Amino acid sequence: MSDRLYDGKTASPIEGALFPETTELRFITEESDPQTFRFSYKHLRSLEKLGKEYRLQFDDPEDTNNDYILTFDSEETAEKIRTFRKRRLGHGATGWLKRFLLLPTFVQILLAGIPALGIGYLLVAKLDRTYVFVPETVDRSLGELLSKRFEAEYPECKSPKLKRGLRTISESILRPEDRGSYTIGVLKSSEVNAFALPGGKIYLFSGLLEESETPDEIAAVLAHEIAHVEKRHGIRQLIRILGISIVVKLSVGIGFTDIDTLETLTEIVNTLAILRYSREFEEEADLYAFERLKKSGLGIGGFVDFFQREETKLGKEKTPSDSQKKENDSEWKAVKILDWFSTHPDNKKRIETAEEYSRKTKMGTKRIRMDRWKTIREICN
Repeated sequence: MSDRLYDGKTASPIEGALFPETTELRFITEESDPQTFRFSYKHLRSLEKLGKEYRLQFDDPEDTNNDYILTFDSEETAEKIRTFRKRRLGHGATGWLKRFLLLPTFVQILLAGIPALGIGYLLVAKLDRTYVFVPETVDRSLGELLSKRFEAEYPECKSPKLKRGLRTISESILRPEDRGSYTIGVLKSSEVNAFALPGGKIYLFSGLLEESETPDEIAAVLAHEIAHVEKRHGIRQLIRILGISIVVKLSVGIGFTDIDTLETLTEIVNTLAILRYSREFEEEADLYAFERLKKSGLGIGGFVDFFQREETKLGKEKTPSDSQKKENDSEWKAVKILDWFSTHPDNKKRIETAEEYSRKTKMGTKRIRMDRWKTIREICN
């Protein structure tokens, strides 16, 4: 049975023979005066089998409105066409690109559009997930630089007795292998606050220590701040705000060669100063803290006690005057960053979440024993 060629101009096929070659396909008609048609593999749109018959469809390079169709029966011919076509298109990314470009336009749009939409969604909604490409050394470098700013702004309390007390508290919630990864310092200030810098530096204000009634409350606060470090919320927040460019710069080391310059550091500091951790990050840090407290056997009594007392105190505070709210936005102040590092969700909601977690999970009741906690907590003042 002869092979057949449909030229798209007439309904009747032209009978002849198809010859696959390495560089092209030739179709020779069976007429008394044979005519030869040549087809390039790059114009081959599709090869499919319909019943016992194979069907080739080509784009006409001279007239795109007329597509050529060839039909034949030989399995051997079909195999040769597949082999020669692969050789012409090539392998790897280039070959796949060529195959993609041979597809109909609407198919190209469909195939390209789906991943494009997915990438767009990730960039908008899940941009911070790219933090996995940023080495953890970046967190430590950034933390070291920011810690210098804080320590220049606030005097550090270096009481050996206080340091021993904090070491006892931190060791009660940290795994032995993690204890060397964190540095806990106390800054002299009446503020009731704490914050964690990327890389493992955690600061407590002396006002927070004074406000606490038991070491267990400080353990709960530390567990929350440790969660921010381990979940890398600092770098993730930077990525969300500064965008993908910072991922590239930090992951390849660009930017840290001159990060001490005022312009680079001020950009990062101002970004952190303006914004706060998202509610998502804060809730994640709380849940992670509950897990850590559970594994340590302490339970969440200290967490609930501390925030219940803070909620009561907040209700009694007066609204600050307009003069107290005015600040020079162009001037760097370490206290501004605390709004980003340490402003947490509604205390009532946090307490409810903690109590619900406690009801669903078997928690320990162990307490941290520390003689003269009241004296220790007031050492800095």
